[in-house]
Amino acid sequence: MKHFSTLKEYCHGINIPPPKWDDFDLRSFEDNMKSVHHQMPPFKHEFYAIAIKVDGGGFASTGNYSTKNLEATVFFNSPYQIISWDIAPDWQGYYVIFGEDFFKRSHPDKRITEAFPFLLNDNTVPMEVTAQEAELFAKLFSDIQFEFQLGKSSSKVIIAHYLHILLHKISRLYSRNISKVSVSQDQRKQDLDIVSRFKTFMELAFQPGHSYEDLNPHQVQYYADKLYLNPNHFNAVVKRITDKSASEHIYNHILSLAKSRLRNSSDSIKEIAFSLYYSYPNHFANFFKGQIGKTPSQFRKLTN
Repeated sequence: MKHFSTLKEYCHGINIPPPKWDDFDLRSFEDNMKSVHHQMPPFKHEFYAIAIKVDGGGFASTGNYSTKNLEATVFFNSPYQIISWDIAPDWQGYYVIFGEDFFKRSHPDKRITEAFPFLLNDNTVPMEVTAQEAELFAKLFSDIQFEFQLGKSSSKVIIAHYLHILLHKISRLYSRNISKVSVSQDQRKQDLDIVSRFKTFMELAFQPGHSYEDLNPHQVQYYADKLYLNPNHFNAVVKRITDKSASEHIYNHILSLAKSRLRNSSDSIKEIAFSLYYSYPNHFANFFKGQIGKTPSQFRKLTN
């Protein structure tokens, strides 16, 4: 399965022009239809994306759900979700795709999933909207597009605030739709809170300056203890909300940090291994190669 770790790789992979910015992109489906692959087998990327499809045939799928047989639709996906599509060349609408760092331009002290925990749910059900709602969403995307094309020095900050408004609107729409499912709202809120806190603990655990003895941040037990939960119960909650085990989230996080440090620092492989709390650099190298099929050195040469 293909995995795109940068927006440039993603755009190349789906056959559209490269992005203007490294951490944010906005496209209209009409413009994409000129060159985009109308069929994409399952793949993953490392970004958040939000889309409004106003019209068009075929479907896009995220996880276990698709836009098939839906009219005007809002749908979204989070990093590492499985995505695919088989679309007709008549799609109308917009999408934005962005990284965590772009969100932090307007909210530097908060993870995006703390502010919008619905993004933690990997079962992202596409949400059908009324014609009026579709028009309002399309107008907001159009306003963002205008600022994006303007490209002034303040554009990134302005778009980050627009994005915050868009996320609030999606959150409200999601809350309306999720009330129709059988899981109780209170239980769901508790589960989302657990996953959100897990993600926060995971980010903090890999910041420099920590030392670990018995338990380290590679282990599920470490986070279960932080959350005062039985490991089996903790893992079941994470799996129920995200369709991935806690271990998968930990491995994805380590892999993302490793890629970033290999691309953006001059640290040796040994130094990066130790910074990610591997006691032995060869254990780190084996993990990395097992995840992407390349050694850390090979990956660094290809991306620098």
